[in-house]
Amino acid sequence: MEAQYSPIQIEEKWSKIWADRELEKPGSEDHFSQIIPPPNVTGTLHMGHSFQYAIMDFYTRYHHMNGTDSYWQVGTDHAGIATQMVVENNLLNEGKSKDDLGREKFLEEVWKWKDYSEGEISAQMKRLGITVEWDKYRFTYDDDFCKGVNKAFVELYRKDKIYRGYRLVNWDPSLKTAVSDLEVVRQEKDGVLWHISYPLADSDEVLIVATTRPETMFGDMAVAVNPKDDRFKQHIGKYVELPFVGRKIPVIGDEYVDMEFGTGCLKITPGHDFNDYDIGKKYALHEVDGVVQTSDKLEDFAPINIFTDEAFSNDMVPAPFNNLDRFKVRKAVLEELENKELLVKEEKHHISVPRGERSNIVIEPKLSYQWYVKTEEMAQKANAAVNKGEVVFHPGNWDKTYFNWMDNIQDWCISRQIWWGHRIPAWHDNEGNTYVGYDEDEVREFYQLDARELTQEEDVLDTWFSASLWPFGSLGWPEDTADFKKFFPTTLLVTGFDIIFFWVARMMMMSLEFTGKAPFKDVYVTGLIRDENGQKMSKSKGNIIDPIDLIYGINLEDLVTKRTSNLMQEGLAEKIERKTRKQFPNGIDSYGTDAVRMTFYSLATHTRDISFELGRLKGYRNFCNKIWNAARFINNYPMESKEFVAKNDSDKWIEEEFNKVSEQIQKNITDYRLDFAVNELYEFFWGKFCDKYIEDCKASGETANLHPMLKKILLMMHPFCPFITEEINELVFKDGSLMTFKKQ
Repeated sequence: MEAQYSPIQIEEKWSKIWADRELEKPGSEDHFSQIIPPPNVTGTLHMGHSFQYAIMDFYTRYHHMNGTDSYWQVGTDHAGIATQMVVENNLLNEGKSKDDLGREKFLEEVWKWKDYSEGEISAQMKRLGITVEWDKYRFTYDDDFCKGVNKAFVELYRKDKIYRGYRLVNWDPSLKTAVSDLEVVRQEKDGVLWHISYPLADSDEVLIVATTRPETMFGDMAVAVNPKDDRFKQHIGKYVELPFVGRKIPVIGDEYVDMEFGTGCLKITPGHDFNDYDIGKKYALHEVDGVVQTSDKLEDFAPINIFTDEAFSNDMVPAPFNNLDRFKVRKAVLEELENKELLVKEEKHHISVPRGERSNIVIEPKLSYQWYVKTEEMAQKANAAVNKGEVVFHPGNWDKTYFNWMDNIQDWCISRQIWWGHRIPAWHDNEGNTYVGYDEDEVREFYQLDARELTQEEDVLDTWFSASLWPFGSLGWPEDTADFKKFFPTTLLVTGFDIIFFWVARMMMMSLEFTGKAPFKDVYVTGLIRDENGQKMSKSKGNIIDPIDLIYGINLEDLVTKRTSNLMQEGLAEKIERKTRKQFPNGIDSYGTDAVRMTFYSLATHTRDISFELGRLKGYRNFCNKIWNAARFINNYPMESKEFVAKNDSDKWIEEEFNKVSEQIQKNITDYRLDFAVNELYEFFWGKFCDKYIEDCKASGETANLHPMLKKILLMMHPFCPFITEEINELVFKDGSLMTFKKQ
């Protein structure tokens, strides 16, 4: 053995071996299987990916070494909006746009990016040494997976569980697409509450409404007051005349109105506010010849949309307020209200502004045609699976988070107005009829259509729709493949708490719907990796550390360049550069994958937020050095026996300590407490095996059991630090791999 432990050389060797070899299946009836949370093809892996992959690789190796047929499905996600944004930004840097290219040419550019990103991600995964079968790699947009996505959509539609409707959605004016509630972040800030006079029709009186969004007044369809409010209840049933528009809108009484908020009078804008939409639907508000009417027929409900897809005022807005950005509309409205002495006052008010998670643009509630999945019945089945113990969350408190969302679930908007993704398998004729099927020929046959012209739906499916099929679709469904029959349902899902709603719940609903089985038994919920300042690591913040950089080391200049590249926000790159130089004055040292892995395990606590500290990483690099040096010392002695046979009190003591720590570590592994397990391993090896037992053997000259005990320890250590243990085993014992591979 070399005197110096060199992780890079060792790990490059073994990562290539593991990528090229396939694990030998033990042939047992028991199996362990899991699916990789497929990373988006938007660039490269980040620390969060590596954290979870380290955990998943641990359990694959652990179960395989215990004689269980283990399988880990690998693949990547096409990531509709996220990937399209990356490619659009790349084009923007070249002075082009997707509209310049057109749909077909733009998609060619996305496929080129996908191939590049997929290659980078696969290389990172292989360098991390993950034990997957690369010949079974899947992509959520490959041909076979697309067949499964189409089948799921068509079957749900024909079961009346998918429908198309004109409803209010979260609209991102930058991306020009609907986004889900879960992709909207709330920005808390100080705002303004404006008090505006709305004249009562045929009267000198006014009602004063309070609003944070005066620019939406052109879409107002009522003023609501609380029927118990003595100040206003006499006006219920009357009309007010909407300033600038002349539309007469009713005063309605509804206990939804908070008498203590603002003025007690609430303007109702069903086309641009979710709460107002519900009220408008309740009274079926609709306009007839300039007068808004109520109705007891829901089909009469017709909210008014005043903004374009770009959030500019449309033709429903009179001049001079039309064809303006919504915030310019606000400014113009306030100026004109003041001119007409209709602006009573403004007061400071704390507001919560919805912003797109990816674009950071203020979200606009907007009416549009979208496709929806009916989720209530599916959610009930998924909840029952958890209640019956078919699916178990670890730690257990996360089931409360899961139930809280599932018990209040709304129909799922699954359509997106982008180009990259699974195009919805629906066709429309010139009369507005819609037909759903596997392709146009099947549609014509199924619906027995004549030769009428059909046009395919432009929208694509939300990425989470295809991702919800991943546990069974990646294993071959809808075909009854050998892998699907053997490894589904899977054993374990490792995922972050932030996508329990996005992904976990939806996988459960879809798996139960299409296979009749829950997709996994255990859900190991991890926290999120934060930087040293407690911030979530993200490309937009520039605080990402590439795990490969930690393994190999990187100089400060390269680190600064990586962190500041591709940041679109003006001035942010300079701020990130200053922060980086302050945080890493000497750059980053190289640590090796084993040290990174063990650091991850030590951080795998049951907390929401995980602070990644370089100091802890240095400690595990030192631990790897200790392992190497101890093995090198033992290798200086001749191997007298491969079997451990206690000959003295020291032997008996170390055997007893090994058995205790082995039992405790196995319990921690079963309980999904790798943080406890790696700490037990560290304390045993350094404090008991090295500092006590090896020293006793040196003093007594009784060294026969050093090799057998080292072998036991290497086997126990291997899932924690596979590279160094595999290398030591090859150099010292020369008896093959600690893992069992098929013969080449």
